[in-house]
Amino acid sequence: MNKPKQDQPFDPNTFNKQIEIDNLMRATMIGLAVLAGLAAVLMPSVSLLSGLVAPCVIIGLWLWWSTSTAKAGKTLSEVGGLMASDPEQASQLISQALAQRPVMRWARLLTYHRLAGLRHVQRRFNESAAICLCLLAQPLRGPAATIRPHLLLMLAEAELERDNLPGAYHALAHLQQTRLSLIEALQRLTLQTRYELAAHAYDAALHRSRAKVELAELMPAPHCAAMHAMLATAAQRRGNTRLADWLWERTRLLAPDALRDQLERGHFGVEVVDHDLPGNTPSTP
Repeated sequence: MNKPKQDQPFDPNTFNKQIEIDNLMRATMIGLAVLAGLAAVLMPSVSLLSGLVAPCVIIGLWLWWSTSTAKAGKTLSEVGGLMASDPEQASQLISQALAQRPVMRWARLLTYHRLAGLRHVQRRFNESAAICLCLLAQPLRGPAATIRPHLLLMLAEAELERDNLPGAYHALAHLQQTRLSLIEALQRLTLQTRYELAAHAYDAALHRSRAKVELAELMPAPHCAAMHAMLATAAQRRGNTRLADWLWERTRLLAPDALRDQLERGHFGVEVVDHDLPGNTPSTP
C-alpha cells in the first residue's frame, strides 16, 4: 500500500517549485494591479469606469491573497499541539496548508518550518535537516525572520543524530553569530557540548565547566542530566576523576533509571530542541 500523499518524503525540488509558483503568482498579481492603474490613466474616454475598475481589481487581488494566506495560517495554528499526540493528523493539516494558493511567501516558509518540526518529532532526521537547509537558503523576512535560530538548532541536532559532524559544526558556527533567547542559548550549549564530545574535543567541553553546570540548572531535568553526563564523560577522558565522580553523582540524582542507563552508555541524544517556536502561530500581518 502506498503511503498517503501528505506523508511522502520531503523533496527539495518540490519545495523550490512551490516557492517559484508563489513568486510567479505574486508577480502576476502585482502586474495586474499595475496594469489596472495604468488603464485608469491612459483611458481618459472611460475615466470613470477605469477609475472604478482599477481600485476594485487591486482590492480584489489583495483580499484573495490575504484570505488564502489567512486560511493557511489558521490551519497551521492547529498543528503545534498535534505534533507529538497525533503526528498523522498534523501531517494532514500541513499538507492542506501547503496546497493553499496563493499565499504570501512568509506563510509558505512557516508551513515548511512546521513540517521540519514534525519530521524532527518523528525522528526523520534526514528530512528534518533537508527542510532546514532549504529554508535557511531562502531570505527569511517578515514573520519568517523569527524562525532562523530554531532552524539552526534543529539542523544542529539533526546532524548530530545523523553523525554528520561537519554539518553540525556549520550549524553551531552560525548559531554563535545569531541572537538567541535564553532557552535557545541553553539548547545551543547542550548541542555544542555534545558536538565537542563527538569530536573528542574534551578540553573545549570542560572549558568553564563550573559555569556550564550553573547554566545546566536552568534546563529541564532530562537536559540538565544529559549536560552533567557529558561533562562527566569529558572529565573522565581527561583523567579528572574527582570532577567526573561529582558530575556522575549529580547525573544519577537528576535522571530517571532509563535515562541514566542511556547516558552511562554514552548516548546523549535527549531531544533538546523543541519541535516548534514558543507562541509561533502564523497570522496575516
